[in-house]
Amino acid sequence: MASLRAISALSPSPGRLAGRKQLATVRIRPSRGQQCVSATTMAPQRTSEVYGPANPAMRPKSQEDPGTGTVLGKLGGAQPVQAPIPITFRPADEDAKNFRPHWSVQFWKEFPAKKEKIMFDNGSGSQGVISFIQKLASTSRSAGVFSSTEALSYWSYHLARSGFFTLQGLAGLAARNLSVSAGNTGDGVNTKKQPLDVGRTIQSGLNGPLTEALAAYYVDYMNIQEGRYRLPWDMTTAGHRQFSPTYILNKASRFITEAYQTLERRDAGKPDPVWLGSGMYPEYYLNTFHYQTDGWLSDKSASVYETSTETLFIGRQDSMQRSAMVPLADFMRGRLPEGRDTRLLEVACGTGRFGTFMKDTYPKLQLTCSDLSPFYLAKARENHDYWRRMRQPNLAPQDHTKFLQTAAEKIAAPDNSYDVVASVYLFHELPSEAQKATAKEMARVCKPGGMVIVTDSTQLGDRPEWDASLGSFGDFNEPYYRNYVATDLGALFEGVGLKCDQKVMMSSTKTLSWRKPQ
Repeated sequence: MASLRAISALSPSPGRLAGRKQLATVRIRPSRGQQCVSATTMAPQRTSEVYGPANPAMRPKSQEDPGTGTVLGKLGGAQPVQAPIPITFRPADEDAKNFRPHWSVQFWKEFPAKKEKIMFDNGSGSQGVISFIQKLASTSRSAGVFSSTEALSYWSYHLARSGFFTLQGLAGLAARNLSVSAGNTGDGVNTKKQPLDVGRTIQSGLNGPLTEALAAYYVDYMNIQEGRYRLPWDMTTAGHRQFSPTYILNKASRFITEAYQTLERRDAGKPDPVWLGSGMYPEYYLNTFHYQTDGWLSDKSASVYETSTETLFIGRQDSMQRSAMVPLADFMRGRLPEGRDTRLLEVACGTGRFGTFMKDTYPKLQLTCSDLSPFYLAKARENHDYWRRMRQPNLAPQDHTKFLQTAAEKIAAPDNSYDVVASVYLFHELPSEAQKATAKEMARVCKPGGMVIVTDSTQLGDRPEWDASLGSFGDFNEPYYRNYVATDLGALFEGVGLKCDQKVMMSSTKTLSWRKPQ
């Protein structure tokens, strides 16, 4: 398709990018049979062979992270990664044997990770930027940006969204640089760290994440046109709070403060301890993932989480989460309209934002949002109440979203109680034993004939050019990430009695679905 070729022009690939009709013809190989269970148990050993020591200080410093479509390395400085070592196991290879591929799988596998360079050195920067803008304009025309009022609205909103989060990220970087220039950390301690290079940050953004976001928006809009889900409700709702200057300034201020503190902790390699001691939470849960303030256990953390993660992905996280609704749309075909006969449990819902997109597409969906953090559940409740006031003020009480505080490893719900059980960005933050227990629980509470959906980070082989550096995100206080990227999720869920169904890709996110036999 012309639009795909145009997007590829921003990121030249050694091979030609195939059209969607070609992508749908990927061959499905026979099921793994009895081999499925053993793959998961071998993952930790394979992971350590691929990436070497988890301690960043022991890792080679000769290479920079080429990036996985985030501004983690861009805003925080280049991070050292393990030199490439031959990889003997890729979960994506097992996925190809057992899951029905959505056309997006091949699209993202072939979409080049090495972007066209826009240089800012030796006086060549202006020419490079002009070239990029020209290609962006050509891509916009070919991708159908101006083909309809709806398309123009979608692209205008999302390009502005990426622009906003890019500027917000740069503001966080500037705040940190001012502190470094003054010679102080957040605790008033002198430091010898050098300010981060703003020019290189902008260059890296144009060379990577912004192009990645453009492709993500293309795939997202194609899913919308195919009827998988509705246009984003926050885009189409007049008077939405996100357009209020006061709301924007409040969120931006929270982010800049949090970004400054997070980068300081990351540079020191010392996450703050969680303020709350409790025997109610698993030990792994009391980690301050991403070096964020208070981990999952404060209103402050819950209030800044969405802004921080959208800035990390330059505004495309919503589109990545919405890809979980592709297999959901298949499941909902033939069921009662608006989801009125469907019970869905979202495990580890966080702030509940993804759930609002599901409710906007299926207003009468019997949705339960669960999480272990009462602070994040409170934020999820607020988000769902706001969605209902803005979009469905007359929704009957029995159709309101329900909330459940429970651990993913021991879900407080009866057997066979939900038609669909879903999680988004959960499994990469679980140790192996917790992954197994969570898979078992998700299968247990799913009804026979129902569906389980897991949306999470890409893994080895999903974007082959990322394989050598994919595990570097683990250095951002993600202690279980390297194990996750080499874990065969298909085998994990088949081991608890489910059948592999479909695979969907969206930039640095993958979605897998399973069916529970009748």
